[in-house]
Amino acid sequence: MFRVVALGYRAGMIVDRLRAKKNYDDIRFEYCNTDNRLLSEWGKDEDKHILLTDIAQCREAIHDDNELMAILVTGLDEDCSQKYATEIIYELWSYADYRYCFVTLPFEAGGKRKAALEIFNRLTDYSDLTVLQDDFKEPYNYFPFDMDNGLVRFLDMLLSHPRKGRSTDLDDLPFGVWATEKQLWIALNAMYSNNMHEYYKAGTFSFHKSTHEY
Repeated sequence: MFRVVALGYRAGMIVDRLRAKKNYDDIRFEYCNTDNRLLSEWGKDEDKHILLTDIAQCREAIHDDNELMAILVTGLDEDCSQKYATEIIYELWSYADYRYCFVTLPFEAGGKRKAALEIFNRLTDYSDLTVLQDDFKEPYNYFPFDMDNGLVRFLDMLLSHPRKGRSTDLDDLPFGVWATEKQLWIALNAMYSNNMHEYYKAGTFSFHKSTHEY
């Protein structure tokens, strides 16, 4: 019913850091990579680990008949993400009722930023809401242990119910399903501007609504 797909090594690390905060018993987690050795670094035995080999195999492995909410987490500095991110978000868009994407935009160094921006534009087409972290503006990019903490917080907010324990009708629904687009937009911006001052000052994050035309 609810699924998180981590594409790439860094995304796997981000999702595992999220899961270290609390249990998400109602969420299915899937880890994807083109390198089997890197794939085995993250996740638990009960999670699905998908070794990506080609586009057709990727779509088949990701496909599901119906889901209420699906989230793609990926870093656009990795080759596997640049190759498969668009295919995965399109597959999620095809059947999930709510689709979200959390992506990191790489530094200029390495020559991948321009290609990453092109992929990001395609991701926003099929994602209801995309949270973009610009690594160049990440205040902790000099200290890897603290990097991506902000992205983990946003991901946690979508997967956790802010009114847990107050309503028996809503306890089992993540915020990403319970909230309207306007409510989610306001909540993310409020969290960002009021509680993440160093990120807000640096302009680390931006929020992007879907550009898809039906």
